[in-house]
Amino acid sequence: MKKFYTIFFLVNLLLSFYFVDTWNNSNTTSRALPIISWFEQGNFQIDKHQELTLDKAYIDGHYYTDKAPLPTLIVLPFFGLLKSLGLIQPVDGSFYGPGVYILGSLICGSLPFALFLLLSFKGIKKNRTSLSPVIFSCMPFFGSFIFVFAGTYFAHMMSALLLLLGYIYLKKSKFLLAGLFAGLAFLSEYTIALVFPIWAIQVWARQKSFIKGFYFGLGTLPAIIFILAYNYYFTGSAFTMLYKYHTFQDLHTNYGFSLPTIESLWGLSFSNYKGLFFYVPFLLMALFVVFKNYSLKSVSGHYLTWVSIIYFLVVSAYFGWWGGWTYGPRLLFPIAVLLLYEGILQVSKYKINRPVFWALTVFGLTGAFLAKITVLYSIPTESKNPFLQTIFPALSNWQFNPNNLPTMIFGLDPLVSGVLWVVVFVVSMFFLKRYYNSIIAD
Repeated sequence: MKKFYTIFFLVNLLLSFYFVDTWNNSNTTSRALPIISWFEQGNFQIDKHQELTLDKAYIDGHYYTDKAPLPTLIVLPFFGLLKSLGLIQPVDGSFYGPGVYILGSLICGSLPFALFLLLSFKGIKKNRTSLSPVIFSCMPFFGSFIFVFAGTYFAHMMSALLLLLGYIYLKKSKFLLAGLFAGLAFLSEYTIALVFPIWAIQVWARQKSFIKGFYFGLGTLPAIIFILAYNYYFTGSAFTMLYKYHTFQDLHTNYGFSLPTIESLWGLSFSNYKGLFFYVPFLLMALFVVFKNYSLKSVSGHYLTWVSIIYFLVVSAYFGWWGGWTYGPRLLFPIAVLLLYEGILQVSKYKINRPVFWALTVFGLTGAFLAKITVLYSIPTESKNPFLQTIFPALSNWQFNPNNLPTMIFGLDPLVSGVLWVVVFVVSMFFLKRYYNSIIAD
């Protein structure tokens, strides 16, 4: 089975890294520039390239990234290794170029995505599923906005992976490890701090043990100490984050938070603008199955229920709840991954309506794929109907995304590369399904 796990992981890694983002996006660039600065000048000041990103902090006459540090710090040594091997060379005296985006996209985008699928598969392989565990673990993720961010250097994949590992350990009652991974997730995405008190209180209440809740909190301590030191180093105050010095003024008051609105609540739930259930349609089936088979008391006491509700409300209260130029509810990413993982585990236990499963996941995959081959995540904030206003016009105007491996390496037409991905995807799913069936038969 270990051989199958390896092949399953590598196949999905290829499928997720097939489309690799090298665009100059403010979010990913803000994360990449400190790496460039470190190897060009030995510090994290991004003054030299600061005009390339809007996401930056201005402190004492210098520009810095405003992002959570872990995705940058993870990629930095690998960039240095490739530099020392001569695989990354300066151009006109600068290391800034596609290399840092590609490396970041692989480590912080595609690797986590492939691990989501592997962890989901391992979680359901013993269930008597209505469909192959291969299909059950892959289609819901590929059929969601999460797939769009595979192969990009956003932090959401890494933060979601670390939080998912924390959640898995939480379910196994390994509270110290759960806290440790939740803390690492926080170092990738600051809003994950919301999870700390909620899970600590739930552990205390469910286990009827203060000490077990304390163990979870103790696990988060290294991350908290690190971020306090990080804040102090850059801002001069352990309790003042770099977001406070963001060049965008709206973040200076309460870091941009106020109260949820009807617009944000609808927009993040069911709307085709940034609605969670629109961009992760499998969750509709998961929601139905859970409430059909579990009592309200059981659901209300689950580790994901209150975390999801509170996280959703807090993001709804953010001034930029839509997440900027993006495909789907980007700011709900960590919770979306947890819900999708648990949803797969729960739905796989029961007999399901196969046509509904396929309709939901293929609908999600079609939307994500059309975004992948055209605008990727670059959907303007004012595009209230992303498909009619942005994606379909890009298709009709023949504006296809050249950021894919066949186009970048062999010069293949981007549209042909997109069609080729569909072929590779279908063949891969059939191959993995048959390979797994042969193992079970033996």
